[in-house]
Amino acid sequence: YGRLVMASTCFGKSRPTPAVVKEFAKPTAFVLFLGVCLAEAVYMLALYQAFAKISPVYVTAVKRGGGLLLSSLAGILVFNEPVAGKLYPILAIVIGVVALCL
Repeated sequence: YGRLVMASTCFGKSRPTPAVVKEFAKPTAFVLFLGVCLAEAVYMLALYQAFAKISPVYVTAVKRGGGLLLSSLAGILVFNEPVAGKLYPILAIVIGVVALCL
């Protein structure tokens, strides 16, 4: 429910108007919205399973370190961001996460 309110607020600027609701009723927007909800549900279930199996400290470290690595790689490969000045901090964080998990 919270995601729907947040999405309608973002698209509708402040409150959902009939035009915004009509936009959500289009099949493509509805399918995309359901896809985001499904991805969020899978993410949360996987996160809870990981918390149940191992320490939350490790899960959080891997999640943040992995997210940093993936977003950095996406920035470099997709958006052609320069690597200069970012390589050593990224490597330090990734090495720290690996050392924590060993």
